[in-house]
This record gives sequence, structure tokens and C-alpha cells, in this order.
Amino acid sequence: MAYIELEESVYGVSLFESLEADSASRSIIKGPEPQRVVESIKRNISQLLNTRIGESLSAPDLGLIDFNDATLGCHDLALQIKLAIQQCLERYEPRLNNIDIQYTPDDESPLNLRFQITASVNAKAIHNSVKIDLLLDNSRKYRVI
Repeated sequence: MAYIELEESVYGVSLFESLEADSASRSIIKGPEPQRVVESIKRNISQLLNTRIGESLSAPDLGLIDFNDATLGCHDLALQIKLAIQQCLERYEPRLNNIDIQYTPDDESPLNLRFQITASVNAKAIHNSVKIDLLLDNSRKYRVI
């Protein structure tokens, strides 16, 4: 069965990833490779969450606020970060639907905050849900693991 969808209803890899010199060729008949789409989503999540609100002139609300408020407890901070991540992904990652984010305490590394993102991929070529582990490390960088 051939894969042909209207361009605006298909979310594969980003435009800039497709334009890279060493980018793999893409077939409009087969559609994007599922693994390539998931890797693109992970890179976008990392870039989104490591951007601070106000850093982008064209989208001033892109990214997350700075969570360096020392008056918040660890649980309150984790809840606020979880909600901020959810809002950011719903707004700026259209390839994900039904986003659910869970905070997972890390007793061995209390300075790290771990989250698990579960979502369904909004692409006609992929009918799977994905689980993405996210770590906010002690240097305040979000890493997709």
C-alpha cells in the first residue's frame, strides 16, 4: 500500500534536518522512516526545553521559564516543571498527541529531576506511542536519554 498524504497533515522530520547535506533521501510514496521521526522529535524536545522564554524574537513564549527559585520545594518544583514541559510540547511539538508526563524521583541523584514523556505520534506513517525519558541534570540542562 502506498503512502501518500497531503503535505500539511504529515509530520516527518523537520525542514532543516531534511535540508542537511548528509540527510537521507526521503520518499513521498513510502513516507518518513519511523525511527528517523522519533529521533527528530527527541532532538526538537531537547532544543525546546533548553530554550528560555524570551530568547526567541519570533516566538517570545517559546521555551521554559528559569526554575532557579530557591523558595520552592523539590515536589513543587517538579510539578511546575512538569506542567511547563507539557504546555511547551503541546504548543511547539505538533507531532505529539495525548502527552502525559510523569515525574520520577531519583533517590541516588537528588539534584537530578527525571521525567518520562508518553505520547502518541501524530504522523500518518507511525501509529505508535513513544516513551521518552528526560533528565534535568544538576547543570540545569534537559537531556533526552
